[in-house]
Amino acid sequence: MNEDLRNFVGDLITLLQEKYNLSLEEFDEDEDETDAAYNQGLCFAYFDALALIRSQLLAFGYDPNEFKSIEPVLGKPV
Repeated sequence: MNEDLRNFVGDLITLLQEKYNLSLEEFDEDEDETDAAYNQGLCFAYFDALALIRSQLLAFGYDPNEFKSIEPVLGKPV
């Protein structure tokens, strides 16, 4: 993997992990069902995107361990 691609993928992973972490912080016990479902959907979407990146790295023969841990434990911050 060339350096530009490595930097792009690394930044993408970091940005998605930050958004994933923010989606966890937005859970609030006082929110209504619709807001809770929306925030849970955000959490799952970011988690899925991170899992997809890891899967694609493997499928194209790249070592996902070149990057810090990509996929979080669902429901826990990275």
